[in-house]
Amino acid sequence: MLNFRKIRVIFATKTENTMAKRFLYIPEITTELDGMTKSELRKYILEYYKRNLKGLVVVNIDTGITVHFSMTSGRKTAMGEAMYQMKAEIVRILPDLVKYALYNNFGKPKDTEKRDVIGYLNFKGRCRINGKTENLRIAIQFQKQAKFYYNIEVNAIK
Repeated sequence: MLNFRKIRVIFATKTENTMAKRFLYIPEITTELDGMTKSELRKYILEYYKRNLKGLVVVNIDTGITVHFSMTSGRKTAMGEAMYQMKAEIVRILPDLVKYALYNNFGKPKDTEKRDVIGYLNFKGRCRINGKTENLRIAIQFQKQAKFYYNIEVNAIK
């Protein structure tokens, strides 16, 4: 079983150094999903995720954490939260975002979370969409079986 206190201390000390770091790589994409409805965007994300991201494993450079892309994460991104065009566009470069994101802080789990969820590691990232830089928050769900799963928001950090 993982020692939660040790993990928290490791990340707490890493935060001090993270603020001075710069993004090593900022992925760039062009808009391809103009004019799609929310339901079309949800369907697009789910299909794209199944074909391209399901089962993928990416290591975050800043922390060394291995992130697993499961269908649970894909369904939550597509169906469980607010849907907007930029979020759908970002899914296409999600592995690069997870790989190059910088660790920001630790978030406690909600009371409604499953027992195997220890908390959330929040990362900040950036990408360029049609030449404009967008700020991102990527939440990685930290589970007792030492697996991490992602969630993403666009323009959540300023």
